[in-house]
Amino acid sequence: MSERNTTERSSELVDRARSVVPGGAQTGLRAQAYDTGDVAFESASGATLTTVDGETYVDYHLGFGPIVLGHAHEAVDAAAHGAIDDGVLYGAGTAPLEVEVAERLVDLLPSVEMVNFCNSGSEATYHAIRLARAFTGNEKILKFEGCYHGWHDYVDVSVYPPEERLGEQYPESDGMLSAAVENTLVAPFNDADAVRKALREHGDDLAAVILEPVPHSVGCLLPDREFLETLREETRERDVPLVFDEVITGFRHSPHGAQGEFGVEPDLTCVAKALGNGYPVAAVGGREDLLAQAGGDNESGVVISGTYSGNLPGLAAARETLDTVVEEDVQGYLTDLGDRYRDGLRDLMADHGVEGRVVGHRSIFSPQFGVTGEPKSYADVLGLDEERFRAFAAGMRERGHFFTPNPYKRHHLSFAHDDEHLSSYLDDADDVLADL
Repeated sequence: MSERNTTERSSELVDRARSVVPGGAQTGLRAQAYDTGDVAFESASGATLTTVDGETYVDYHLGFGPIVLGHAHEAVDAAAHGAIDDGVLYGAGTAPLEVEVAERLVDLLPSVEMVNFCNSGSEATYHAIRLARAFTGNEKILKFEGCYHGWHDYVDVSVYPPEERLGEQYPESDGMLSAAVENTLVAPFNDADAVRKALREHGDDLAAVILEPVPHSVGCLLPDREFLETLREETRERDVPLVFDEVITGFRHSPHGAQGEFGVEPDLTCVAKALGNGYPVAAVGGREDLLAQAGGDNESGVVISGTYSGNLPGLAAARETLDTVVEEDVQGYLTDLGDRYRDGLRDLMADHGVEGRVVGHRSIFSPQFGVTGEPKSYADVLGLDEERFRAFAAGMRERGHFFTPNPYKRHHLSFAHDDEHLSSYLDDADDVLADL
């Protein structure tokens, strides 16, 4: 990796951006303050990012997780370029790629019988909830604290509530529709008793129950089997659609999703991120009777629309990504590599007497300072040392490793990361943790 250079061009570009883009970046999370200076990237390859100043970083951010094979993956990009040559958007009827990718999703995801494509995870969860509301005739949904399902009003509730607002409907944004917030019930993750209570009290009014089967928006909460099985039993008994938001877990942890890994099948599944290795492509899939509501004929009353849904470069990238994930056992490789990162970090934190833990699953990991024990719910994440994490992120960035300084987020690994990256990361983490 290159030596750390000045960030003059990055700072100039970010200053220009702030005059025409809110916060200087396309989302609030992208515009977070970086303790070692502004950052503007102009290229990416494999496991690395390069800034406009020529600084090269090993990338553990990976666009919040979509890059599962590595940046600028030759086969994926070639597939997308081929689709561009044939025209990126038809906007009527269907196309072979739509059928081929939908068939792959039906084959890979145990619960999926039909598929609708869209362009982002937020769109997918929005569509899933609309389908569930149409099916049940109800409006309320149940979600879990610490689970993020997108930015829209239906679900942007109680993702990161303060301790005094646990158990309440906590809107994460100004400007949210009060009726949407009021119709979004919340419960603690991994609490089977809370699920039974919520379904007993509100089951007749619920349109859906939605969750990240592995909540990675707060690092990592691994699900208890009893919790997942209780969800499945209670929702099936009342014919309330169970929605798995596999936007992060789908095709990053397993070709068959978390539903295949944990053996619990939902009624609707949302996938995005790793589906296209960075290209904008997402989908909602599930039971035929639920998806058929959006069929567009006189018997189908649910509107699922989107001019760019099913865009051909995205679908071509998805087809190639799915084939590569399956044929090359990407998840097996990443699970082994992730275990070594987690074990190495834990050993270093113990060696330096740094209070904390390393959470994660397969290709995802995150050090959390100031908290100990295995987290089972969002309440177990409260109290982590945010400033110490930001200091760790800043120190690692100075040494050429890039990940978001948000202490609730996570590191990602890709198929392009290798033993050399592991050794470099742990060597530099040794120095940074000594300073902490």
